[in-house]
Amino acid sequence: MNWRWSSGDRYVTDSESKRRAAREKLRQVEAVCLEPGRLLDFGAGSGAFVRASIDGGWDAVGVEQSESAIERAKTYYGISLLDTLPDDRFDAITMWDVVEHLRDPVAVLRLLHDRLGKNGVLFMETGNYENWRRVLEGDRWGLYLLDHHFYFTPHSLEAATARAGFSAFSLLDIDHSAPSLRRTLTRPRWGMRAWRAYRAAQRAWPGHGDINVMVAVAKA
Repeated sequence: MNWRWSSGDRYVTDSESKRRAAREKLRQVEAVCLEPGRLLDFGAGSGAFVRASIDGGWDAVGVEQSESAIERAKTYYGISLLDTLPDDRFDAITMWDVVEHLRDPVAVLRLLHDRLGKNGVLFMETGNYENWRRVLEGDRWGLYLLDHHFYFTPHSLEAATARAGFSAFSLLDIDHSAPSLRRTLTRPRWGMRAWRAYRAAQRAWPGHGDINVMVAVAKA
């Protein structure tokens, strides 16, 4: 991933939209963890979420292997990320768009399970393979990327966390979406295909067929 973080892609630059997204992720964490505590952001990127967490009163640290991302974290947010997993215990561990990049997700999840304290919570954000956008877009699905090694459904992600020792798996009830009504009116053929895919996904995968990017929670 160092190639990405050393590029000029908008994905890796600082922006108000990235800071706003980090604050929204923190609200998701705080809806489950009612009091700030110790937090580890695994695969912290350039550190936007770590910065938001510190500003929100958390004792937060981030782990990142990309040297370019670590440098950006210092420049953008004034924080020093770690390049190895600390031998500490945390109340919350977050993995935002990380698990799909891992070559051995279960092995990493086991390591993270060992870093959670009693009643600790793991948060994972990743694409949901069982969703209408993937059905509609096929091979052009926006989350098919060269550096993604795995694609998860809620069931397969729950199975991975269970193998790693986690329990009480659930999805946050967020980010449900339907085809755009405006686009349906301006592009009726697209609208017909989109709504057909949407209804099929809702029938096949009730409760999450309309979630393109899911946030899962598992407890130690």
